[in-house]
Amino acid sequence: MKKILLFCFIIYSQIGLSQNPNDCSNAILLCGDTDLGITPSGIGTDEFALPGNPTPICYDFRADQVWFRVEIETTGIFSFVLTPDTAQADYDFAVFGPVNDCNNLGAAIRCSSTNPSAAGVTGDTGLNDLETDVNEGPGQLGNGFLQELTVNAGEVYYIIVGLAIGQGGFSLSTSGSADLPPSPTANPVADQDVCDDFGLQDGFREFDFTPLDVDILLGQTGVSVTYHESLNDANIGVNALTFPYANTSNPQEIFVRAIRNDSDCTDYTEFIITVDDTTVVTDADPVIICSENATESFDFETIIDVLVPNSANFNVTYHLTEADAENDLNSQGSSFTATLVEETYFIKVIDPTGLSCEYVISAPLFVANPPAIATPQDLFLCDDDFDGFLNLTLSDQNMEVLNGLDPTLHQVQFYSSSIDRTGNQNALGTSITTTQNPQRIYVRVTENRTSCFEDVAYSITVRPRPVLGVQDDIIVCIDPVAPTRVSVASGFDFYEWSTSEMGANLNAIDIDQPGDYTVTVTNNFGCESSLTITALPSDIATLDDIITEDFRNGDNTAQFIVSGPGEYEFSVDNGPFQNSNFFSGLYKGFHRVRIRDKNGCGTLTQQFVVLDYQRFFTPNGDGFHDYWTFDGLSRFPDAIIYIYDRHGKLLHQMAPEGVGWDGTFVNNPLPSSTYWFTLQIPNKPLVKGFFALKR
Repeated sequence: MKKILLFCFIIYSQIGLSQNPNDCSNAILLCGDTDLGITPSGIGTDEFALPGNPTPICYDFRADQVWFRVEIETTGIFSFVLTPDTAQADYDFAVFGPVNDCNNLGAAIRCSSTNPSAAGVTGDTGLNDLETDVNEGPGQLGNGFLQELTVNAGEVYYIIVGLAIGQGGFSLSTSGSADLPPSPTANPVADQDVCDDFGLQDGFREFDFTPLDVDILLGQTGVSVTYHESLNDANIGVNALTFPYANTSNPQEIFVRAIRNDSDCTDYTEFIITVDDTTVVTDADPVIICSENATESFDFETIIDVLVPNSANFNVTYHLTEADAENDLNSQGSSFTATLVEETYFIKVIDPTGLSCEYVISAPLFVANPPAIATPQDLFLCDDDFDGFLNLTLSDQNMEVLNGLDPTLHQVQFYSSSIDRTGNQNALGTSITTTQNPQRIYVRVTENRTSCFEDVAYSITVRPRPVLGVQDDIIVCIDPVAPTRVSVASGFDFYEWSTSEMGANLNAIDIDQPGDYTVTVTNNFGCESSLTITALPSDIATLDDIITEDFRNGDNTAQFIVSGPGEYEFSVDNGPFQNSNFFSGLYKGFHRVRIRDKNGCGTLTQQFVVLDYQRFFTPNGDGFHDYWTFDGLSRFPDAIIYIYDRHGKLLHQMAPEGVGWDGTFVNNPLPSSTYWFTLQIPNKPLVKGFFALKR
């Protein structure tokens, strides 16, 4: 019969290296027709560092590994198959023997390190009757299997298995005609369902499992039985339970180890212990009676089916003390008087059929008064955006509602209707937007410990804010002759300006400076609105430059470059005002420009000159055009004018402030002809031209 043995070696480091099967000295003994599963962990002691243990030629075995000991009972053939849990995990092995101990293993008589993936084979490996080679690998050499062993009774062999590549455990099955030491049989036993000891009734009690030995062995001799809390402990044979033993969890699995007294051959089984029915609740939630009274009567019969499902099938009694309940003494009626002080009563439950364990339920009972809260005052709030509704934080009312109660011990919830509050549904969040005006808010305060509650309600009325019409910007002169009036709608209760002026009727103020002027208006509800009126600056213009184009024979031009905060219009020689600062068709001589601020902040008047000369003159003494002149040249006292005849002879040097040239040379009249001139004004281009003298 094959035995399935499951081993786990993850915790060996906690119990000492002497117990670790990755050491040769602690090799697992293969017994009978073994079929086991195992996950190697750790490399253990380096046996191949000993002089009598040369490293196998196919692999150095310095990875997760496990050792097995094979004791031959009868002469014959020994073979095995190793199958990885994970496909193509690369498990390598080596066989040594026959040997006496782990210090003198000698050279490996079988060694396999074929890589399944490289060789294109499965991860299975071992010894069988089909192969003739005794070594293979590494890499793609071989198929994973080697020639089986011919063995003699009394010989001992060692097998090392190492995980070269991959992960996961493996299963190992032995076969062949040679017999291995016989295994014991750990026969299964039924799970143990027992009742709790009276006392705490906490699902824990003491056990003695030794009476189970008979059922586990079923007549086997020379076999010992131990009980363990974990499969690891059972596999290794450590930490055997001593009796009486108290369970550590409920339910709990117990592992049984059966080991032959004449060898290390073992077998394992397990069973589960359960103390009482894990669905039974013996510590009932407190029964809390929410009442304004100090005492109330309560009948446990009203909730017995909640505490004891199908209570009609049980014998139920009520007691004042736990000792009375456990000992079935001093039974009481089911009704008790609850007070403001918590009292615990005890309910004994007995199954008359004896199939279920009897138990005692602890049932606390007390009266809790509703929380003493306050009704908050109705809220009258000002609208924030003129729509009649408001965003507000309901939790701002918590402190007023709680009336001094600890907010960490109470829950405050808000509802939009009494129906929602009664049904404890659709609770509002801490922040809401009102949906009607006025709106009623329903409040419930619940004490966290008792779930007792008290209800109140209050109203929220959203009052309108003053409506102020938006105003366009106004203009204020920088140096005004008179102040400018700023005003908003009248009829409100109070006005406060950013100038610190305020009053019940002060809807208008006078200003004399540009800037932003804010007024806050309060209506009869005490609600406020603010409006800012911007006063933009304006001022008389500053004339920065006059750009003239002269000497154009009556079509001279002038452009006036101005600066200032205002908007300006222009007039020349009392002509109509125009927006353009450019004028053409100007004759020579003096002119007057007027530059007016369109916002009424003043007019700038300034004289300017257009330079031009006469194209002819008639010095005949009739009083008309008797002199050749330059109008406006008096503005340039440093100007120099030279007059020449057609041959370039200098005839006259004319002063800017003089009356002009009378057409003579050395007091002798010159004849009618064309004459030339040059005009030099500092910092201006030289001007040349000609004119006619007519007699």
